[in-house]
Amino acid sequence: MRNGIICRYLRDVPVMDRVHEHITLPPIVARAVDTAAFQRLRSLKQLGSSSYLYPAAVHTRFEHSIGVAHIAQLLLGRVQRCQPDLRINDKDREKVMLAGLLHDVGHGPFSHLFEEVMSRKFGLLFDHDKMSQTIGRNILKVLLPKDDVEDVLRVMRGEPASHLVYTEIVTNKRNGIDVDKLDYFLRDSLCCFGKPTVDVRLSRLFNSARLVQYEGQWQLAFEEKVALSLRELFVLRTKLHKNVYQHRVVKAIDHMICDIMGAAAPYFLVHGHTLLECVCHEELFLKLGDWVLDAIESSADTNLKPAQDIISRLRSRDIYRFILSRALKSEAAPPDNWLNDVAEDIVAAVSKKQSTKITKEDIIVDQVVINHGKGNSDPLQSVLFFNPKRPSQSYFKMSSSASRHSTLFTPFAFEERTLMIFECRDTGGAVLKAADAVVSHEKYSKYFVDSLPFYNTP
Repeated sequence: MRNGIICRYLRDVPVMDRVHEHITLPPIVARAVDTAAFQRLRSLKQLGSSSYLYPAAVHTRFEHSIGVAHIAQLLLGRVQRCQPDLRINDKDREKVMLAGLLHDVGHGPFSHLFEEVMSRKFGLLFDHDKMSQTIGRNILKVLLPKDDVEDVLRVMRGEPASHLVYTEIVTNKRNGIDVDKLDYFLRDSLCCFGKPTVDVRLSRLFNSARLVQYEGQWQLAFEEKVALSLRELFVLRTKLHKNVYQHRVVKAIDHMICDIMGAAAPYFLVHGHTLLECVCHEELFLKLGDWVLDAIESSADTNLKPAQDIISRLRSRDIYRFILSRALKSEAAPPDNWLNDVAEDIVAAVSKKQSTKITKEDIIVDQVVINHGKGNSDPLQSVLFFNPKRPSQSYFKMSSSASRHSTLFTPFAFEERTLMIFECRDTGGAVLKAADAVVSHEKYSKYFVDSLPFYNTP
């Protein structure tokens, strides 16, 4: 057995992937895959609770991370061949692959939802990117020299460095065009809708890309001819958020899981430690996975009964009920804590006019923000372009007017904010009536667009 393990790392390791088909992992990347910390990603769904809406959306962080490593290799390999002056070598390709592979190892159960649970329920600012740095460092330090470890971690962060030309490939904070998003755009749309909802040709995109030094920093630049393809990627991002990640059914179930974790956290133990203690210690954190929901459900601890009651509702599709939504004006700036004010006003309105009595725990007032990746700005204006006839001389960014050169494909707004209200138990329409009256009052109506609200009537 030992000889078999050693032989596995003597050659490239082939992998079959549902999106990219044939993938090849260099030995050092395969060694990182075969660590307990990375294998844990098998137990983390990529899209958290989205599988309750799209049954096929059960793909994991494990396969996504391998896909990111693969795309990183394709992109940097193309640059290596077409820009020999950059002196990119196979070691650089391994570094960027490792950065892509390990960029998500710090996620907790139910992925991004875990951060919301820690923040909303316990006021704990858990950051999966920081945890990825910690876990990634411990994986890498047995594989690479110290300087190379720091390079990989820097690429994971997307942090500029004069000696690294490829720090934007995995995490592009400038405009969001990076291999992480390219993989999950393709993978998530395939798993949710049965096929990618936009024609993203990676080979065409990469053949139109260069790494260039602009304003003192190395950036990923593209030929102008792929501007429309990049626009489609930004639009796809909004579609996935609208139809999947922040769909009202997914949001309702997210809130249920948030309440389950909040109710269970003080009592549910992992190796004798609470969930909050696990978050603060890497060794314990690595024990966590989506399995905690099943473990809470099957526990004999009577302290977990409130959490188990919510799980029982989830299993029978008795989910929190969506009441209404209202779109906010793009220029509106509601005061801080306004969501809490709306909730309090709804509770007061129900108590005043209805026989039903409720508390703030019986309703959820949430704000959903969906954009193209740069707030209310056009991310295409942050993309660097070049003239293929003079690729090493002429770089430019599109002005606002130029980025809208095809008005057929350019949105009028780049961000949408929506108020969503849910009720956690049936109130016989009391919350719906009160919520409609509250958001229609002049105290709040000035923040909403004039279109009619979307109701979910009984």
